[in-house]
Amino acid sequence: MPKRAVDTWPVQFTSQADDYAAIWLQGALFTLFTLGLGLPWARLRCRRHLLAHTQLGGQALDDHASPWAMLMRQLLVMGLLLGGGLAAADKPWAGLAGLTIAALSWPTLWLAAVSHRVNRLSWGRRPLAWQGRLAEAWRAAAAPLGWSLGGAWLAAGWLALGHPVSVIWGVGAVSWGLLGLLLVPEGVWRLARLRQSGARLGPLRLRWQARRGEVRRACLSQVVQAAWLGVVLAGIALVIVAAAQAGSTTWGRPVSVMAGVAAALIWALVTGWQWQARLYRLVWDQTGNRSLRFRCTLSSRAMLGEHLLLACLVVGTGGIYWPWAQHRAWAVRARATSLRSRVALHSVMRHWPARQARVEVVRERVAG
Repeated sequence: MPKRAVDTWPVQFTSQADDYAAIWLQGALFTLFTLGLGLPWARLRCRRHLLAHTQLGGQALDDHASPWAMLMRQLLVMGLLLGGGLAAADKPWAGLAGLTIAALSWPTLWLAAVSHRVNRLSWGRRPLAWQGRLAEAWRAAAAPLGWSLGGAWLAAGWLALGHPVSVIWGVGAVSWGLLGLLLVPEGVWRLARLRQSGARLGPLRLRWQARRGEVRRACLSQVVQAAWLGVVLAGIALVIVAAAQAGSTTWGRPVSVMAGVAAALIWALVTGWQWQARLYRLVWDQTGNRSLRFRCTLSSRAMLGEHLLLACLVVGTGGIYWPWAQHRAWAVRARATSLRSRVALHSVMRHWPARQARVEVVRERVAG
């Protein structure tokens, strides 16, 4: 394919928030009337609307995934979690063993989900392709998954022994946390490389070019910020609890519980948004090859601020703003992404013919 000067193709997003909100509301009602079984159809319809209005080089994206496959994965995950939860309610150790077995199926489910989603995507009616092996997914997820399950079993043993407080347990907890700082970044790097490097855009294969050191620094920075945020929120919660107990003994315990739950929820949401924002730019800024490369101009701080603003709007409206928040979050990420290419897009399209036979067209009708 001929190469030339670098061209920049920004991603364009043309959807209207009110149109998406109407589709989301129809999907929510359909999911409610089908007792949750219609969720894959509702999610797919919302996703197809967003993709249809996301254009690159004048060509729109589309998702031809099968909602039946999504439903099967949804039922499988729910069955595994429900079985483990019921077993834990009767016999905690049996429940923990069941949840461990369910967690060990995560690499397989992750590989199936990524393969199903990417292989059903199309750009300008040209199907994308993704290839990944189960062995690669297991090698990528083995370290963080083993560390997480090991931590869960150690915590269960500590609780079963009556919460002993000793130097040995303290040193063990710190050592296990430090081990996680080594294993988790490696797993994140391997999984991101597998997901990004397995994709093909017609004749071009993508590569994820981030180094292990960049992922380690991102993970370490995330841990430091999460710890700092936890200390701040814990301090605020303690002040609220102390004030409530000093003012009234009747409301002391309820206020303590509410303050603790609120602090934990805020910490989990903000930490998750921070990591999502950091990982989004790290992943897409390092995806490309010698002919093309993606670029993301949205900083992690700006994305976190956007998430916090949307969360305030959702809470302030009692959840009514949720579909508009989803639409705005998608629009912000899409418009901050661009493609820089040394290959003319018409040349790529000429070597990447539309093959309708490879695309499974799904017709979903959501009762309105």
